[in-house]
Amino acid sequence: MAYNTTQGIVLRRVDYRENDRILSLLSPLRGRIDVTARGARKVKSPLLSACELFTMGEYVTYQGKGHETLTAFTLGDSFFPLRDDVTRLSHGAVMLAAAEALAQKEEPAEHLFILLARSLSRLAYGEYDNNAVTAAFLLHISTIEGFKPRLNHCVSCGKIMGGESGFLDVEMGGIRCGLCKGGAPGTMYVTQGQLFWLRDVLVRGIDKTPPIDTPPLDPLLSYVQHHIDRKLPKIIR
Repeated sequence: MAYNTTQGIVLRRVDYRENDRILSLLSPLRGRIDVTARGARKVKSPLLSACELFTMGEYVTYQGKGHETLTAFTLGDSFFPLRDDVTRLSHGAVMLAAAEALAQKEEPAEHLFILLARSLSRLAYGEYDNNAVTAAFLLHISTIEGFKPRLNHCVSCGKIMGGESGFLDVEMGGIRCGLCKGGAPGTMYVTQGQLFWLRDVLVRGIDKTPPIDTPPLDPLLSYVQHHIDRKLPKIIR
């Protein structure tokens, strides 16, 4: 039996019994952890704010013989503006679902935690295009988890993809050139500008990459959903 203290972001919550909640947290040191917040649904509960989706803070838990139980919480950020805009909220929901699908229990997830925290901050407080923030998040999460798409060479013929458009093939794991696209299923068109943007985001990050009118969000959604084998929440446009 022991107390544990960790930074966490609430990925999912489920009502349990009459007044409790079970939370799925993303922790940089422990990956995904499930904890029970007893009495958290009571109006005057000190743990009420700890159970809101997107909430980030310091969670103190007690590991007994049964469920790990939340005993104390210190708020870091609630990313509250996400709750005032249904479109931004839907983008945030995609990020939480993708992170939950990929985080493993008791396996460190420092890079995933940092990516999620920064992406939620950009979405809530920044002046970035929502589609760009989510597209960059999905691109980076594919890199962290080992299924980054190949963007410089055609995955079929090996041709260097320079200043031209292409087709993102979710099965092959990268871009096909126009000649190799053929009738391949599961491919989505990516413009020349979108390809340049993707490469820049990978190397420089979204903060240092010039904005683009139409970020390649839909191709990346299809790509990540295929590789995590899970349907992500619908984005409200």
